[in-house]
Amino acid sequence: MKKSKTPTFLLELPLRVDAGQAKRLHAHFEAARCFYNALLGEAMKRLRAMRADPAWQEARAIPQAHKQERKEAFARLRQVHGFSEYALHEFAKEANCSWIADHIDSVMAQTLATRAYQAANRVCRGLAKKVRFKSKGRGLDSVENKWSKSGLRFLLQQPAEGNQGWLLWGKDRLAALIDWHDPVVHHGLKQPIKYARLVRRKAQTPDDDSPTRNASWRLIARVYMGDWCIRSSVVATPFGPRSSPTRPGRNSMARVWDATPQGCS
Repeated sequence: MKKSKTPTFLLELPLRVDAGQAKRLHAHFEAARCFYNALLGEAMKRLRAMRADPAWQEARAIPQAHKQERKEAFARLRQVHGFSEYALHEFAKEANCSWIADHIDSVMAQTLATRAYQAANRVCRGLAKKVRFKSKGRGLDSVENKWSKSGLRFLLQQPAEGNQGWLLWGKDRLAALIDWHDPVVHHGLKQPIKYARLVRRKAQTPDDDSPTRNASWRLIARVYMGDWCIRSSVVATPFGPRSSPTRPGRNSMARVWDATPQGCS
């Protein structure tokens, strides 16, 4: 049974890393890139086989008015050729071995499989002409987990111990730069954490001396949280042209995007 969705918002926190951590993160991202490309290649292989099946043309020939019949015909094709998110998850279990498993855990492998399937499915549905494999130069800009219990996750100290936060990945604890004087950040980090994503962005300028910069990359913890309705009067102050979630300002310490459906008060 599919789980019901709950309100979600995200908070972006810059990370401070040393040279050793940066080297290990680079290896993790490279492994994720190779694994994602393998999953995407497998998804496209299954899509081509499905389209080459004579039953594909027969399904396409069914009149649009017969929606249920068309839907069932294409569903049978997807099942026969293993073109589904679940089937790609099963392939990820088999492919996640050898040196890849030293960098990518089983849960992250599933999130990469989901991303690869969604890209291939857009081509299948005619929403895109082709998929884009990640080159070594372009790389993979983000990885994420599905929960906050293990693997890649964000961890906060207990109030009695302090106010530090870390993004955990493998043996590394990446310290987050948290502005506790920001009321939005302070209130947001008091809410339940659903899962976390590690994002890396190119530094804006070569002379950028930000503490989050390492080898021309900015590393950011994007924390997804739930069960929180924030009043518009609270979020209005920190927002501005330089502080949108997709284009963060250079000197900003945190970004928050309220994804709560309308109606919360």
